[in-house]
Amino acid sequence: MTARPRPLPALGPLAAALALAWASPAAAAARFAVVAGNDAGSSGRPRLYFAEKDAERVRQALVELGDFPEDRVTVLRGRGLQAMREALAATEAKVELARRAGERTLVVVYFSGHAGSVGLELGNETLSYEELRRLVAASQADAKVVVIDACESGGLTQVKGAKPAPAVDFALPADESARGTAFITSAAVGEAAQESAALGGSFFTHHLDVGLRGAADADGDGQVTLAEAFRYTSARTVAHTAGTQSGPQHPTYEFRMSGRGDVVLTDLRKADARLVLPADPGSTWFLRGPRGLLAEVPGPAAPLALAVPAGRWAVERRSSQGRATGEVTIAKGATQEVPLLAPTRYEVARAKGGPKPNLAFVEGGVAYLALKGFGVAPAVSAGVRKEFGPVGLRVAFDWAGKTVSDPALSYDFAYYGGSAALLWPLTETAVFVELGPQLAYGYATQRLPQSQSFSSGVVSAGAALLVTVPVGPLRLGLDLVASAQVFKRNDQTVVQPGGTAALSVLFGF
Repeated sequence: MTARPRPLPALGPLAAALALAWASPAAAAARFAVVAGNDAGSSGRPRLYFAEKDAERVRQALVELGDFPEDRVTVLRGRGLQAMREALAATEAKVELARRAGERTLVVVYFSGHAGSVGLELGNETLSYEELRRLVAASQADAKVVVIDACESGGLTQVKGAKPAPAVDFALPADESARGTAFITSAAVGEAAQESAALGGSFFTHHLDVGLRGAADADGDGQVTLAEAFRYTSARTVAHTAGTQSGPQHPTYEFRMSGRGDVVLTDLRKADARLVLPADPGSTWFLRGPRGLLAEVPGPAAPLALAVPAGRWAVERRSSQGRATGEVTIAKGATQEVPLLAPTRYEVARAKGGPKPNLAFVEGGVAYLALKGFGVAPAVSAGVRKEFGPVGLRVAFDWAGKTVSDPALSYDFAYYGGSAALLWPLTETAVFVELGPQLAYGYATQRLPQSQSFSSGVVSAGAALLVTVPVGPLRLGLDLVASAQVFKRNDQTVVQPGGTAALSVLFGF
C-alpha cells in the first residue's frame, strides 16, 4: 500500500530500522546500515552538542539489539558529502553481494545533525533531499529505511504541520514479504529537532532507544513491536518537547511498504542484561549506566523489563512524594530487579513537616569580628536555599555595621559580603537540623572621625548550623556560624575567629 505523508508518533532511527526486520531468526534479513552524525552545519549555524553522540548511540543499539553485524554498519562522525556518498555506494555493493547469495536485504540510513528546506547539512556541504531520494530509490535492497533527526527534516516528507496521531494507522509489513521504502523524520517543516542537555542527546533518538529497550513493551510479552514503539515514542517525544521554548516536535513519515500484520522490533532476550522496574504509575525513573547510557522512563502500570548493558547502574525515582536513589550492579546475562531505594532525608523530613525543597529567607542577628573593642555588630542577611539530592545549598548576601566607641579608637564599621554553605540534614522531623561547611567573602571598611578610612577583603571558612521549625505557612529558625577569618590589620594579614548568630524567617516556594 501507499500512505500519504502524515504525522508519525515520534519514530526514531532504531525503530524504523527494526520495523522492517523479520521476526523469525531463521528468516532473518541481511542487515546493513549507514549511521551519520555531524555537529556542524552550514556557516552561521550553531554547533550541535549531541548529533555525533546520537549517531554512536544508534550504532550501539543496532548492533546490540538489532542483529546488525559490526562489519555491516558504517559510522560517519563529522564527515562531509563525499564520505556520505562513498559510504552509501560501499553499502550498496554489499547489498548486491547478499542478494546474489539469495538473502533478503534491509538497509538503514540514519542522519543526525542540521538540515534545511533543501537537504541535510554536512558541514558547509549539502546532501539534497532529491539526491537522497534518488540514491535510496536506486538501491537493490528489499527494504530501505531513511531516518533523519534534524531541524526542518519534514522537508523530506513534505509535511507542513502536524498533530500527533494517537495510534499507528498505516498497514504494517508482513513478516515474510516486507518490501519498499520508509522515510522517517524527527520534525515537520519549520519545526526544530531539539536536543536536551539533561538527556545527553536529542529527544527523538533518546525516547526511541529507551522504548526499544523495553519501555514500549505495553503487553509485557518481552518483545517490542512496531506499533508499540511508535505509540511510546510519540507520546514521550511530544510530551517532553511540549514545554520547551521551541514548542512540541512532531515527527513525520512517508511509508511505502507492502505487507500485512505486525512486526517484532526487538527481543529483550537478546539483551546483555535486564533491569526490572516495579509497577509504579505516576512516577518517573532515571537510570544512568555503562557507556554513559541514560534512560528516562515513566513509571509503568505493570513490572517492566528493560534491556540494558551489564554493569553498575545509578537509579533515581521521582514522584510527588519526593525523590529516592540507589545503585544496582547487573551481571552479564542476569535479570535484576530494582533494589529498595533510599529516600533522601529531605524527603523523609518533608513528609513529617520538614522544609520545602526551595526556600527564600531573611534574617537578623549579630556578627562578631576579632577587633579590639569591637564586640558584636548588628547584621542582616537575605538569600535562598535549594536542595540538590542529599544536600542543601544556601546562598546569602550579608551586611553588618556599627559605630565602635573605644577609648583608644573610634570609627564606623561596615561589612558587605556573600556566603555559600552546603548543608546536610541531621534530623527527619518537623524540627529540622542541618549542618555543613560555609565559605564567605566580603569587604570591610573602617572610617575614622578624621575621614581617614581603611579597608580589607575578608575571607572566612567555617561551619554553619541551621535549626528551623514550621510556624503556619512559614518556618522560623536559628542560624549559627563559627569561622576563621582572614583579613589585613595594620597592613598585616591575620587570621582571627569570627561568627554570626541570627534568627531566620523562611518562605517555601
